[in-house]
Amino acid sequence: MANFQTHITVAVVGSTAATALCAQAGLIDHTQVLPLIALGTLAGILPDIDSDHSVPTRLIFNVLSFAVAVATLFTLLGQMPIIPLLGVALLCALFVRYIAYSLFAGITEHRGLFHSLPAALLFGLSTVSIGIHVLGWSLSFAWLSAAFVSGGYLLHLSLDEIYSVNFMGSTLKKSFGSALTVFNRSSWLSYLILYTAVGLGFYLLPAPKGWISL
Repeated sequence: MANFQTHITVAVVGSTAATALCAQAGLIDHTQVLPLIALGTLAGILPDIDSDHSVPTRLIFNVLSFAVAVATLFTLLGQMPIIPLLGVALLCALFVRYIAYSLFAGITEHRGLFHSLPAALLFGLSTVSIGIHVLGWSLSFAWLSAAFVSGGYLLHLSLDEIYSVNFMGSTLKKSFGSALTVFNRSSWLSYLILYTAVGLGFYLLPAPKGWISL
């Protein structure tokens, strides 16, 4: 598989190029450039979140714990004194960084469900939901952000598959086929749940203007 440096480099280049195309086409304004690049870059390392103690896992959980702390501050601001509020926010961040991380590491395996096509779609749909309901994004920007997340995610999986091919010897490594999976019979129930979640996401989320609604 590709290493972290390769993944992060390709993710930055790919998301920057895609953002430039969107800006040139007039789909976004200057305030949306950095968020799209950041989303595409983060998604480019997101599949390796199931690799215990890896750089992407530590980075993602650090960002997540910080985001939870900030969300806690804004949610409870004005409802309690500032010192206790800071303490609650710190406890929430520590819970995510250490307790939630340990639980997550215990129930996941590398190149499992997170290295699959439905996982890429589900993360994209989750971006739409969070963007609309939590961050207050417009519907068009939420779906564009979802495309960047799913695109960056699939870019990571595609790189892993490319690095599973020994072009010099024209052979395939044992890891070939494990990075970009569509279905796995040994985990059929998990994939069934995953596809069901994806289907519900497409059905329940509002479609961008111009799409035929379900």
